[in-house]
Amino acid sequence: MWALFLSLFPILGWRCVKRIKPNNAMVKHRLGHDASVKYSGYDIVLPAIDRAVEINLSPQNILLPTSRYHSKDKVLMESGLVVVYQVKDPALCVRELQDINQSVILASKTALPTVLSQNNSDMIRCSKKLIEYAVVKNINNAVCMWGIEIMSAELSSFKFSPPPGDDGEGPISTVINFIQKLAGHNPLPPKEKFSINEMIAALKPYLTSKLSEKINAVALLNLSGEKGGQCLIDFKTRTMVANPTTCHPDVTLHMSVDTLLSMIDNREELMDVYKSGRIKIEGDMQAAKRLGSIF
Repeated sequence: MWALFLSLFPILGWRCVKRIKPNNAMVKHRLGHDASVKYSGYDIVLPAIDRAVEINLSPQNILLPTSRYHSKDKVLMESGLVVVYQVKDPALCVRELQDINQSVILASKTALPTVLSQNNSDMIRCSKKLIEYAVVKNINNAVCMWGIEIMSAELSSFKFSPPPGDDGEGPISTVINFIQKLAGHNPLPPKEKFSINEMIAALKPYLTSKLSEKINAVALLNLSGEKGGQCLIDFKTRTMVANPTTCHPDVTLHMSVDTLLSMIDNREELMDVYKSGRIKIEGDMQAAKRLGSIF
């Protein structure tokens, strides 16, 4: 028996020797004792006695596919996410996790919508790097207890997108379509001469009885920025009022003066404007759709 064991020992012993790859660490548990970690060279792993797991310590990439998210001000956007992480504590990581990649993916899927929903669309548009930094911090709060560090996170294929079902035929596009057609033969004054009263003077001749019958709604343009204000268009009574003190519109359209003028003189495409989140609509969606039905 001993002779057989001694004769086979060189073969069996060699099979127990494990080479640890460069930039890897081997975490070994022996008979339930605390884990030992070896970072390079060779180690002995005894069958049925040791449980060994090799961990890659190099930076690893994961990719979240493009999905839709909402900002704090309810603007829809699409983005993927590229995350780079690194295992800093192999023993802790092996003890806490079964699948490192999947765990980081789940933490990232939670962090991205959380950060985007906490910031307005203007902040996201102007400060992409700050948003990415916030995503890194959010993921790290989850994975640090697993011995993992997030090194970077980058938004990929990012763009503001139209709301579901609004692909050029929805309520936002029909409202803008109406404004463009209404002012098509009598352009609004340039920005330096723009005022709500001048806008009313330009548009009022086109409030015909035909429009009144077909639209039968009250729309409020809420214009922000320099020389902005509100313009109430009452298609029921064919009247327009600048900065009304009280009003009960069916549809309210929010945009800046610059956005309104750039669309009407065709400096910007409609799809680009509402994809960027610079125009928002609220109120009766059916009334909004009727604005486009007359064309």
